[in-house]
Amino acid sequence: MSTTVIIDDNRELAQILAAELVRRGHTVHCAHSGQDGLALLERTATDLIFLDLRLPDMDGTEVLEPARSLRPEAEVVIMTAYPHLSSALAAIRGRVVDYLCKPFTFDELTPVLQRALLNRSRHLHLVRAKEQGSTPRDIEMIGVSEPSRALRSMISQLAASGVRAALVTGESGTGKELAAGLLHVEGPRRDGPFVEVNCSAITESLFESELFGHERGAFTGAIGARRGLAEMADGGTLFLDEIGEMPLACQAKLLRFLDDQTFLRVGGSKKIRVNTQIVAATNRDLKAMVAEGTFRADLYYRLLVAPVTISPLRTRPEDILPLTAHWLGRISAQRGGRVTGFTPEAEQRLLAYEWPGNVREMRNLIERLVILCPGELIGEEQLPLEFFPSAPAPSPDASFVGQMETARSDGDAGEEPAAAAEDAPTSLDEVGHAHIRMVLQKMKGNKTKAAEALGISRQTLRSRLASPR
Repeated sequence: MSTTVIIDDNRELAQILAAELVRRGHTVHCAHSGQDGLALLERTATDLIFLDLRLPDMDGTEVLEPARSLRPEAEVVIMTAYPHLSSALAAIRGRVVDYLCKPFTFDELTPVLQRALLNRSRHLHLVRAKEQGSTPRDIEMIGVSEPSRALRSMISQLAASGVRAALVTGESGTGKELAAGLLHVEGPRRDGPFVEVNCSAITESLFESELFGHERGAFTGAIGARRGLAEMADGGTLFLDEIGEMPLACQAKLLRFLDDQTFLRVGGSKKIRVNTQIVAATNRDLKAMVAEGTFRADLYYRLLVAPVTISPLRTRPEDILPLTAHWLGRISAQRGGRVTGFTPEAEQRLLAYEWPGNVREMRNLIERLVILCPGELIGEEQLPLEFFPSAPAPSPDASFVGQMETARSDGDAGEEPAAAAEDAPTSLDEVGHAHIRMVLQKMKGNKTKAAEALGISRQTLRSRLASPR
């Protein structure tokens, strides 16, 4: 059960939203002004905050900073009837998880709520790992290729050495967070916390406070003292994801911390010392960024003491089928274990695919295929268009699949194949429409569920259905 605070001067809307959240299992508290909202947050631990952008006594953006200071563990969703206020929304980007434009429907609320709670679940248990005595131990690296075996051996050696700083590089979706987790659980700090921070989500003005914390009164809105992420990770690992997005000024502060593991909280005078392993990760070319002057050379070489490079999936095809089997087994088990494998034809398509999104793309694809699979085995006809680069891809519509197979087998038999398929979709747009309609039918017309299964937004789904074929 989640606790949610709504801060909105529109009492009727707040009551309607509160009733819906209670129906979904939330405990809800409401406030109708900025000051009342902050007072409520001061005495109420909360998981989620719905904050109106315009309040009678103060602007929503003025409430945001002290709210984040009071309840740093809570996710914030902004509500506004003025979506054209792009400057205000830009000012809070990176400090809120999402926003809703009034009036909104419960269908529009659902994905926002799911993203907020998922984001909180993903990050909060890491930040609180030390207090809870937990650590991410159930980590497994799947792969039989030579690059995978070499990577696994290197991670084990670095972890056993107790290295204080490491740099994990690789394309998006290759598993950099997994490698960071292994460096943690196999090293001497395994019993400490594993704290993750996305560097691209922290603005330059907030970086020092987020990383090192602040004392009460250090700046406007600093109602109480707050520990930073580095202090929370004491005795464990601080995982700095997307370090290539970190502003230059922030890089200098991080380098000083790496050198002696000491820091001052913002507004503080007492030096704090910690024992923290730093694992940084990026999909960018930091060496090129050093040459361009957008990344500090001294920080780059400090992190390069223990480099870990993860190869893209397309360069290690031996890992494709073991990985698909792993994800299929895990995802199918979560959904009742009905789907047991792929047909040989589908496996050949998986092996031939380039996997531009790497393992993350594979995991998301298999989840979608398991949801939509009508039987025990996933066939090639269920794979997306991009798995058929040389010809229009088979549609999940069985009749269309049969027509396409006839056309391929009788390709030199005069005009008959064309006649057999004249009623079938022929362009990529038409095939896409056919697939969307099929998914929508499987979801019994529920557009929100269909959009989630397709990996697109509900707005995109509506536009695709409305657009001419």
